[in-house]
Amino acid sequence: MNTKNISDVELRQITVFKTVVECGGITAAELKLNKGKSAISMDLSSLEQRLGMTLCQRGPSGFSLTEQGKSIYAAAKQLLANIELFRQQTHEAQSQLTGKLNLQLADNAVWDHQLDISEVIANFHQAEPNIYINIVGSGPNEVAQAVLSGQADLGIDVLPRQSAALNCLPLYKEDLFLYCGEKHPLFSADCEELTLATLKHYEFIRIVTLRDPKLEALLADCRMTASASNLDMRAAMILSGQYLGFLPSHMAKHWTQTQKMRALMPETMSTCNDVYAITNKSQTCNPARDRFIAAVNKVLNKHT
Repeated sequence: MNTKNISDVELRQITVFKTVVECGGITAAELKLNKGKSAISMDLSSLEQRLGMTLCQRGPSGFSLTEQGKSIYAAAKQLLANIELFRQQTHEAQSQLTGKLNLQLADNAVWDHQLDISEVIANFHQAEPNIYINIVGSGPNEVAQAVLSGQADLGIDVLPRQSAALNCLPLYKEDLFLYCGEKHPLFSADCEELTLATLKHYEFIRIVTLRDPKLEALLADCRMTASASNLDMRAAMILSGQYLGFLPSHMAKHWTQTQKMRALMPETMSTCNDVYAITNKSQTCNPARDRFIAAVNKVLNKHT
């Protein structure tokens, strides 16, 4: 055998030899190799002729390796293991992505324990280390617009309005409650004192993503005297003590636990939003985007 250039036939014979050794004989190897005794015996004989040595004793007395056979068996194991490693590494190289992935996320995504965007990013980067990730945080209108314009490959946020040009994959729901800051007059009010009529005496921050007809009706006569471009600024306005406003519960949790905020009439003044993975229908093929969505769903499934 010319060991500098091992042919496919020789690799097959080496594989047969290794299998026979590990099965303890030709008869025991028949099923695993899906070959008859005569064919297996011919492979072994051909391999011995190519190598110019006797690898094993086989016959009525049983199967056993010669000293040379033991050495060749060890070499065969190493060779075939290296070939399998090469195949795996080649497959990984072929399937590993490169390029850039543009993401547009809700400005408060880092607060969201359901999404746990930091874990998603970690898992995705470990799986796809050659992808350059560019993340922009913004308000709901900007997320959808960035996807529509092609600036973002993927958006994750509440969707302000439906669009025939967008694919919207529901991911999870986020709860929203009405909050006041510790400096607000209602912060220390008894629960029994809180009514819708009481709330209407105070100023509200307008919520642009509200699509809850029942809650809209309750808020119809309330004094919407302010707005905020994103949730961080809405939280700052609530903390000022001058306004009442809605926040996702996961974002307000930090301030409620430190008694900087309080939820008002939570059984009545609450709603929920659907959070979507938003993609452009015209961008049909984007493996990096699709794998990022898969990473998001994996984390969501883990936390539910």
